[in-house]
Amino acid sequence: MSENCGCDDAAPATDLPDLAFGEDGEIIRPIGEIGPVIRPEWLSRPCAIGALDGSWLIEVEQRHIFAPLLRGALRIEVGDSSLRVSGDMYSRRSFPPIIQVERPPVVFPDPPVIIEPELPVRPRPFGDETEQDLLNPQLFSFNWYPAFPKGEYSWYFRSTGATYADGVLTVQIVRHLWNRTTQEFVSTDTGTLTLSCRRPLVLSPATTFIPAAQKMTGTLSIGASTSTVKATKTSSLYRGCRIEVDAMVNRVFPASATIGSGATATLASVYRTAGWDVRATTDSVTVPDDANLTNAELATLMTNNRQAVAGEDWRLWLFVGSGQGGLFGIMFDDDSVPREGAAGFADATLGNASNIAAAARNRPLDEVPSAFLRTLVHEAGHAFNLWHPKHDVHNPGIGTEIMNQTGDVIGFATTANPYPGNASFEFSDHDRTSLIHSPDPQVRPGWKNFGWGHGDLSSGLPAPVDVAGLGADQPDDGLVLTLNMASQAFVGEYVTAEVVLTNVSDAAREVTTLLTLSEGDLVFVRSAPDGGLDHVVDIAIGCGPRPMTVLQPGESVRNHVQVFFTNQGVTFTEPGRHTIAAQLAVDPVTVVRSDTVTIDVRTPASGVEVDISASTLTPGVGRAIALGDFADDEGARDTLIALAEAHSDTDTGAAGALVLANSFARSFTDYRLGTSRDADGGEAARFLELAVTGRSAARAVELAVTVASPTEKDAPVIADTLATVQGHGGGPKSKAGRDVAEAQLIASDFVAPEGR
Repeated sequence: MSENCGCDDAAPATDLPDLAFGEDGEIIRPIGEIGPVIRPEWLSRPCAIGALDGSWLIEVEQRHIFAPLLRGALRIEVGDSSLRVSGDMYSRRSFPPIIQVERPPVVFPDPPVIIEPELPVRPRPFGDETEQDLLNPQLFSFNWYPAFPKGEYSWYFRSTGATYADGVLTVQIVRHLWNRTTQEFVSTDTGTLTLSCRRPLVLSPATTFIPAAQKMTGTLSIGASTSTVKATKTSSLYRGCRIEVDAMVNRVFPASATIGSGATATLASVYRTAGWDVRATTDSVTVPDDANLTNAELATLMTNNRQAVAGEDWRLWLFVGSGQGGLFGIMFDDDSVPREGAAGFADATLGNASNIAAAARNRPLDEVPSAFLRTLVHEAGHAFNLWHPKHDVHNPGIGTEIMNQTGDVIGFATTANPYPGNASFEFSDHDRTSLIHSPDPQVRPGWKNFGWGHGDLSSGLPAPVDVAGLGADQPDDGLVLTLNMASQAFVGEYVTAEVVLTNVSDAAREVTTLLTLSEGDLVFVRSAPDGGLDHVVDIAIGCGPRPMTVLQPGESVRNHVQVFFTNQGVTFTEPGRHTIAAQLAVDPVTVVRSDTVTIDVRTPASGVEVDISASTLTPGVGRAIALGDFADDEGARDTLIALAEAHSDTDTGAAGALVLANSFARSFTDYRLGTSRDADGGEAARFLELAVTGRSAARAVELAVTVASPTEKDAPVIADTLATVQGHGGGPKSKAGRDVAEAQLIASDFVAPEGR
């Protein structure tokens, strides 16, 4: 069907059926017989149903001058046999001037509602329209997407059933009210949205080519209240987002790529399959060369390098960088600016297995455009709050679509159909529905944290699930996942956990080695004292091929992780009983879960605890701990120094010392501002000594591997801590020697876990 409202060519007006759609949006039945209909309105006729498809600005009539201004985004998705409606409403108080207008006492009959060829009203352009385009709107098809300040968000609605009859769309809706203080949905009610769509018998060029010339009017009824509404079409797509692309010198953003089908794909064309209008604009391509950016440098680049642009249009920052270990890409989900941006690593190298295309084997990603484009689209998908299928509570299928992990897509490849040719450059039905119809707070970058809204694991809104229900992944009784952590902590205390995967079967098992909270396979589910559930993952989410290892019967793989500062901010700020469970995707189809563990969190009691808590809850300190580096935050550096020097006898003080040791052991560069921090070996050694003094070698290295950002396998704090404890001596058969040997295994497990 045509993308403009003049798409009635798809069905003659006199043959329009009256249609009904169910709660899932799929067609139920035609209402009555399809056949000629005699219309009383000689000036207009009903729109074809395809004319409804797209994005609309919806406005509720103000009943008086002091009534809230209520408007928002309405999305109507018309499929071959379905119709789905959703929307997000924003309100604010408005106090327009009181103008006395004398009206003549003449009453005219209400004319029929007709789509008039008027010019679009839009406060700003979306995209790269020129001034001449704006002056000559008849020559340019405008597309924009209603976006308003997050502080004005009021409620979300979606259809539970709809009919389209005689040009009238009637939608039964469920409304979810938003609490601006808690930033959560708090209650629901139901209502009815009715909109009438009619078109002139003769279409003008403006009506045909300018979306904003297309209007509908009707009513919104919720409870005993009925309001008049107006909808103005803004695009034949549903949502839009600007993407700013920056790149390091000698690294190339794949503007287009030839995919397995032989077609040419772009970032925009892939998102268009999900009804999104994505405009990728290259900004800076002169970021100085650095073979291995740290997470601290990437996070600083994201903050300082992106353009500061006014307005409410959705925006995302995407960086083409060099490399970071074996990762293909990474998305940052800091608690201060959730889902802020993402990066793809041009230097990451594909393997040489037979199911990798011969021309792509052992090649860096930016020499394989289709593989690199897929990575960048995937990472942007994370920034739009799309999860890997195995972690989404709705249990979407695992396959070769965009949001599947690269390792899984490669696993589906064969010698006859190798990677990346076997990759599907489209989104799964579940992800497409999420992109189009999930609430703004869930999808818009920079709003709610990664994972919010994916069903019963958050206060977001679950989407309908299929007949398999929730959590229908494949368990495995031959594998046991164990989560070990302290049973008590005070607010502000450094908290770590050990994760152990054990093969209890009598046969060898191939399993993932990614036992970290930042690489896609491991997730913690936390239940807070108030009953709320959330996902706990790292603030940097990395993606890449999944390294596997073989566990013989009785063998285990293990790793240590920090859970002090995560994508939830400081994880345990609420006193009371918290429960934690781990879930691990051990391969593309198998997920194992640990028993829940309980941690009782209390307020600081002693003067030492109060001092520690005051330090760790200081802005910037938690982020420095999560990144393993204070970057250019001098305030966080000074607070960590005071914490380490005063309280190195505690694990929290030692963790602070290790962050400092890791930071001082390497340089740091802010490429936007052109400033840098040189390595300081003397300071690094001083803080290492503070960290290891008074504790076992094993515990010192355990703290080191939790301080290092999990995606940075070469973080200097690991090798430096191990070298320091080895230097303290102890024969191999002595207690100290056995302690050092255990420390060596812990360090080895951080880099490449093996069964033992």
